[in-house]
Amino acid sequence: MAIIIEDSGLFSSFQDFGRQGYEHMGVIRSGALDVLAHEIANRLVGNDRNESTLEMTHKMAKIRFTEPTLIAFSGAQVLAHTDEMQVQVNKLYLMNKGDVLSFDHLYRGARVYLAIAGGFELDEWLNSTSTDMISGIGGFQGRRLRDGDTVNMKRDYNERHHQLFKKLEERKTVSWGVDGYALSFNYLSDVVHVIPNKGTEDFEEAILKRFTQSEYQISSKANRMGMILEGPSIKAFYKDMPPHRSVKRGTIQVKKEGAPIVLLNDHYTLGSYPQIGTIASYHLSKISQKSQGSKIKFQFIDVLQAEQNLVKYHQWRKQLFQGIEFRMQSELLK
Repeated sequence: MAIIIEDSGLFSSFQDFGRQGYEHMGVIRSGALDVLAHEIANRLVGNDRNESTLEMTHKMAKIRFTEPTLIAFSGAQVLAHTDEMQVQVNKLYLMNKGDVLSFDHLYRGARVYLAIAGGFELDEWLNSTSTDMISGIGGFQGRRLRDGDTVNMKRDYNERHHQLFKKLEERKTVSWGVDGYALSFNYLSDVVHVIPNKGTEDFEEAILKRFTQSEYQISSKANRMGMILEGPSIKAFYKDMPPHRSVKRGTIQVKKEGAPIVLLNDHYTLGSYPQIGTIASYHLSKISQKSQGSKIKFQFIDVLQAEQNLVKYHQWRKQLFQGIEFRMQSELLK
């Protein structure tokens, strides 16, 4: 059986953790921009964390289910509904055959990740089913979704899934979910940590000070490749372009006119723009949920501080996922 995309939304594609380790060969990573939301959705439906989710941006898809389906979505703060019930973010639900899931107003954030128990039947390449829209491979036919698409369900159910189907047959949902307050640690602050790199040396001290003391906002020129920021101009001290350098998720390049560009998952693998630094990995989920007009303030930190913060972040994630697992096991014992 399948899900039917009645309205594909603005930009919807299937993503997992991406194709890691191939960038030196010119293969872009792809993958979920907000890996935390991606993993939360999978854990709420009892999937392996690597199962692909449907990443939807700004305007969400409208989806019809052709058989009973366990679902959860995470990421941006948004409400959804069927004809029968309201559907909340970060919570497990059982959809009935024929239910149509529609999303309402987006309150905060930019992207939502929908997981279904058992996963979607997708094209795999280099150990990933993420959609690489530039190369036209992976995911669903190597492209973003269109109105009327029919996506087959893999239905790779485990014992936990079978128990949940029985438990939710009547009540359709659970009494618990992931509390928004618990996630505020990761998403609410507008401060983004930046680690200096080799390219930072190309900027004068006064320019670096302006960069960290100024406020920037997300422009309308933002997609899965990157986002151009609006704010005070910052320029390297030379007029010509530097030699080509490798780039990664979170690299902040600076255009010739002085506008910063934050590179995201679908970025090219080499760049010739000056680089002022790299966003700490634990803040990439936060910045991926910034919508047009959102404010950002940058703060330089050294590698040691970044490593210490990363340890704290992983400890917080571990506690978050342990909490989901505890509630899930309690649910199955009812």
